[in-house]
Amino acid sequence: MDDTHILRLNVGGYIYTTTRSTIGKYPDSMLGVMFKGDIPSKTDQDGNYFIDRDGQMFRYILNFCRSGKLCLPQNFSEFDLLENEADFYQIQPLINSITTAKQHAMKENVEVHYLEIVEVRTGTTATMPSKNSRVKTILLGRKEDLLALPSNIVGEEAAERLECKNGSNYVELEIYGSNMRIQLADFLSNTGWNLENSDLSSSSSLAKGQELSILCIEQTYRDRWKIYKLK
Repeated sequence: MDDTHILRLNVGGYIYTTTRSTIGKYPDSMLGVMFKGDIPSKTDQDGNYFIDRDGQMFRYILNFCRSGKLCLPQNFSEFDLLENEADFYQIQPLINSITTAKQHAMKENVEVHYLEIVEVRTGTTATMPSKNSRVKTILLGRKEDLLALPSNIVGEEAAERLECKNGSNYVELEIYGSNMRIQLADFLSNTGWNLENSDLSSSSSLAKGQELSILCIEQTYRDRWKIYKLK
């Protein structure tokens, strides 16, 4: 049987017509092996070669065999299903093309969200919480991201305070209490956020008391978190 011989395939109930040369374009693939005769081919009641796989996805498999290019409709989203089918047929160039297309689609459909946590410690012992130190924590990020933070950390009234702030990209929220930065780090790391960078800066000044000058230290911890979200 020559390579121009026409074949009719029943793939999961969908009928396709092609040639043996198209099906055998990748000899080491599952399709190449099936129609080379190494694997007995099943037929349906009409004599069509039967493959028990996803019939809709097979159109992309067959078109790739025809042209060597992966052609997907705009806003295609079933990459996981197509990857599974390509893996079954073991057409490596197709698998590579799907991986590239999926990565490109993800870049187009996701956006980066940032959240900054600034903790300022001021006092004569700024590095440790103590009676003579003051801790202030400020959050900077999208309003939607700040509203998603647990109220037991940012405070029950945080949502009410955020409602009066305009804008969605960057708003500020000051929260109260000790170890807020550490508590937020635990929450963010467990909900898909990644710590992009963390900086520490410090400064000192002399504050005059009643009888002598007191060295005041200010240390600022700035953590920048990042997450990818669908648009």
